[in-house]
Amino acid sequence: GEVSRASASCGHPVAMAAAAAAPRAESPAEASAEEGEPPAKRQRPLAAPRFAVDERVLCNVSRRRSGFIWKRGTIRTHWYQDASTPEPIPYLVELDASNPGGEGKLCAAPADDDECIRLEARACLDVQAMKPFAVRLADRATARLRFQEGERVAVQLDVGNWEQGVVLEVWAVPERKGKVLKGWEDLAVPYAVRLDISQDVMVPFDGDAVVRPEHAPLPPQRSIEELLGGIRRAPARGSAEAAARPRFSKRRDAAGAWVNVDAVTGFARPCSPPSSDDEAAEDGA
Repeated sequence: GEVSRASASCGHPVAMAAAAAAPRAESPAEASAEEGEPPAKRQRPLAAPRFAVDERVLCNVSRRRSGFIWKRGTIRTHWYQDASTPEPIPYLVELDASNPGGEGKLCAAPADDDECIRLEARACLDVQAMKPFAVRLADRATARLRFQEGERVAVQLDVGNWEQGVVLEVWAVPERKGKVLKGWEDLAVPYAVRLDISQDVMVPFDGDAVVRPEHAPLPPQRSIEELLGGIRRAPARGSAEAAARPRFSKRRDAAGAWVNVDAVTGFARPCSPPSSDDEAAEDGA
């Protein structure tokens, strides 16, 4: 049905119709070409969105530009535009009925960045992003978690970025100085995981989209080049190329200190000097 006004994320209010009546907006370049505008005045085509139609996301519905109120939803269309939106909006998101007052409502994400819209299946330590997934104590009795404390798992940190680690806690609750954070007294998320790269994360829900057994098949990993905007992909897990290129290597950083560098994420942490001439070959000095 019609939705006369839907909230927009990141402090951007916008009026719009239902998703079914929201076709993809024509790019400025396409429009100018049809109108016969000189090429020099044409705008470049719209950038490719990070997320696909029907992908599950979190949308920031706070009307304060510095605020964060995350709601779960599903992307319904790309590049929405109507009379109230002078510029095409990257995403139109249908909010879940399970959100407070969310049934049948649409949310516009005016910017394709993590402050406006982010992947739902994403492990992190952002307690505001974890809150929409939190399970109340009364509902945990019927929930059956797949992993136990001490088990090895792989978790997704972002699209195509998976890391291995160990389950630290089941039904994890964020704390500060040993005290449960305000608003989390009766809430928890399935897992807290300590990653092999020396980071702790919370896992929003217990599903293969975000957490899997350590040796389960994973989607293609993104290489450092892709994470930084390049295009070269990391070798497929288990391939001969991956086996021939160790993930971790020791080298000197810009200050001359020895660090252990992760070839997938680019993360480097201090380490002892190499113990052989072969390892020393990785010296970047």
